Amino acid sequence: MTTTPKAAGSVPDELLAALENAERVLDPRRAPDAAQIEHLPDGTSALDQVWNAVRAGARGERSSLSGSGDLLSLAVRAKDVEDRVRRDEDLRRSTALSSVRTALGCFQSTRSVPELISAAPAAVCELGFDRAIFSRIYEAMWVTETVHVGGDENWAHEILEAGREHPEALTPKLHETEIVRRRRAIVVRDVQENPRVHQAVAQSSKSATYVAAPVMPKNQVIGFLHADRYFHPGPLAELDRELLSVFSDGFGYALERAILLDKLAQLRESLVEHTEGFPASIRETAHAAPRACPRTESSLTRREAEILSYMADGQTNGRIAARLVISEGTVKSHVKHILRKLGAANRAEAVSIWLTRRR
Repeated sequence: MTTTPKAAGSVPDELLAALENAERVLDPRRAPDAAQIEHLPDGTSALDQVWNAVRAGARGERSSLSGSGDLLSLAVRAKDVEDRVRRDEDLRRSTALSSVRTALGCFQSTRSVPELISAAPAAVCELGFDRAIFSRIYEAMWVTETVHVGGDENWAHEILEAGREHPEALTPKLHETEIVRRRRAIVVRDVQENPRVHQAVAQSSKSATYVAAPVMPKNQVIGFLHADRYFHPGPLAELDRELLSVFSDGFGYALERAILLDKLAQLRESLVEHTEGFPASIRETAHAAPRACPRTESSLTRREAEILSYMADGQTNGRIAARLVISEGTVKSHVKHILRKLGAANRAEAVSIWLTRRR
């Protein structure tokens, strides 16, 4: 009969029963304590311990046995349980990897880089995590960008502010520096006592264990995705690391596509500007090209209006580039177009004109 596997991290009843049987057969010094097993990784490690004791007993090491049980029966039962656990884990892995495809599906219709960044943490939580963070790397500084906490927006805001107010330099002491160097996801444990984590975020989130993965559009690490299960305690396992790693790879491709679309939109804008003095038929051809960023103001493209809103917030070109995942040169080009279109002499005047129009 086929049984539905328990939730990830839970211990199957058959495994606990096998460990209890091992306590009766094996010497107490060699047998694991079934009462201390709370999570599946602990259970599978205990099963390995049982197998080591069974092998020792089979070699004639009587010190491994209590003399009150059947070693052969224990070996058969342990093998049966091991097979069941492996089948359940395979099914769980297959189901979990399918959830990655579903979570990434929400990005198919999202072309804006800021929209992708904003949606990423909630999409990560579709994989079975409770909380997720997307962070950016800007001039060797690790800065929190967006946070999602299932059912608690206020806590998400607190964690976000903790990360923004205390950006961390990517020094060798941090686990995240290792992620950048090795370009692979990791699991970080004992977070509250760990000196190699982002202290402000760790204190605000109260995380015990988290998994983190690099975000790499164009094979360049530009940020991180972090996730944990605060509301469903239990150790994060290798499968969790693998899930976030696969999701992060897909997210990186989505960002790469969005960045490319932004560059294409800029090229189209430049083409239109350079055809202003051409015959009408040529200008119409240039204007007929499909636009990835429709105009939201009478003269500004959506991306230009977006950059202007950041200018109104006092953001520098460098910080705007970091938020939009584009080069600082691209931002400067957009600013130049904004000043020309609004007839402004400088950034302050452009912001003033734009705010007056909006009012």
